[in-house]
Amino acid sequence: MGVEKECDCREPFHGGSFFDHEGLPYCETHYHAKRGSLCAGCSKPITGRCITAMFKKFHPEHFVCAFCLKQLNKGTFKEQNDKPYCHQCFDKLFG
Repeated sequence: MGVEKECDCREPFHGGSFFDHEGLPYCETHYHAKRGSLCAGCSKPITGRCITAMFKKFHPEHFVCAFCLKQLNKGTFKEQNDKPYCHQCFDKLFG
């Protein structure tokens, strides 16, 4: 029996542990990519709290205004060109 390899990146599993998705083995990153649970801000797996906005998922601390980088809350932002903005920056830039 050889070293198990991940389905997408073909890297060996370190420590022999992997994530199962639909009967196939995946590394943590590709497992979350298949499940749609990678943060759109940092591209790392989301395992705790999550904000879903603009059809994307974010760690709460990575859902920030595209201009001033202030942390946003779902429902308290405006969107322009697929980017989130706080109301103040949106009005300053696009108002």
